Amino acid sequence: MDLLQFLYDRAIPLTLFTTLGLFSLMFAFALYKSKPRLSKGLVTIGMSLSFILLLISAASFVFTVFLGYNS
Repeated sequence: MDLLQFLYDRAIPLTLFTTLGLFSLMFAFALYKSKPRLSKGLVTIGMSLSFILLLISAASFVFTVFLGYNS
């Protein structure tokens, strides 16, 4: 099977992981823009959580495409 067929078969979980990744990027961008108004510790924790969520989302996306979720 080709990659497009894999994506079509696994559309629902991939949409969820893509949405989580986009949310993480938007959250990081919002923190970056409001950095002068927030404390340094809060920005550091927020960026760390955003980065961890982005990594989890990307790893889940790759796992779902190539290894998991057999329909």
